[in-house]
Amino acid sequence: MQPTKRKRTSGLTGIELAIALAALKKLAEKARQELIMNAMQPVAEEQDPELELVEEAEATVLTQIEELMAVLQARADGPQSYSFSGMTGELLEDLKIQFSGTLALKGDAPGRGALTDNLGNDKLWSATTLLAHLRFLEELVPRCNVAATRLWINAFFYRVSAMIPEHLKMALSIEQVVHKSPHTLSGFIDFTAAVMVPAQLGSFLERPVLRPNDSVLFVSEAKDVSIDLKKHIPQAVAEMLGCARRAGKKIVKGVVTDGRSWIFLILTLQDDGTATYVRSVEINYGRFTTRPSQEGVSLISAILAHWILHSHEAFNEPTDFFLAPI
Repeated sequence: MQPTKRKRTSGLTGIELAIALAALKKLAEKARQELIMNAMQPVAEEQDPELELVEEAEATVLTQIEELMAVLQARADGPQSYSFSGMTGELLEDLKIQFSGTLALKGDAPGRGALTDNLGNDKLWSATTLLAHLRFLEELVPRCNVAATRLWINAFFYRVSAMIPEHLKMALSIEQVVHKSPHTLSGFIDFTAAVMVPAQLGSFLERPVLRPNDSVLFVSEAKDVSIDLKKHIPQAVAEMLGCARRAGKKIVKGVVTDGRSWIFLILTLQDDGTATYVRSVEINYGRFTTRPSQEGVSLISAILAHWILHSHEAFNEPTDFFLAPI
């Protein structure tokens, strides 16, 4: 009895597939243009046989490219799984995710942020402690990689945990896994800050699985601090989308940061499978200086605390720190 042959499938991931298709499309277009240019050349009375063979070969190559494109396109149109790393704006469009506006900071936002300094002022991570800690890090740790960036991000969430109302508890999960499934994404979320009732905290800390009733803010860290923070937005949005679909949420809030600068994000899923997102202006913890300032640190902490508590609610301009997206 002959052994059954296993059907061999392409090992390309969703992102690699999209990149390969884009490259083939460019190559096919270039081949078409060359064929058109050759066809426009004056025809000699005696055609060079070698030239005829070259033209036939070029036409054959174009046909083969187009056939390969058709095969890959069929795969792209079928069930796909994309990884978070390497996500780009073009690939977000492939996932039917569109940018829909920018959140501008309200004029009174810094003042509102300062009013939260009294929250948790009797706890270890008071507003004063956070500022002192950030200034300490500035003079101690080179910010040259992701591991260093996390020291700054951790400090902010230690402070935010002290700002949460007493009847709730916050848990900070690092590298929350999002499992692969068709038509979605896979990878892990850098940070998930979840708020829950105290009775649920113990089980979450033992097994950090996000539940439908948890209020969660998703945090993506910049993987390269030398690159403009906005370049990291596609990956942050992809992480938010993957978790939103798994948790069955229509609205999720998140942030992308390098520890110093923060961009806040809101992702809204539609019933037809598409999604839109808005992003805030970039907020630096120094505000108008290069060093951490109390105004900037308090503002970022206040927004984080507010968004964690209202992470799955529609944007509400009267209570938020930002103006409606434009």
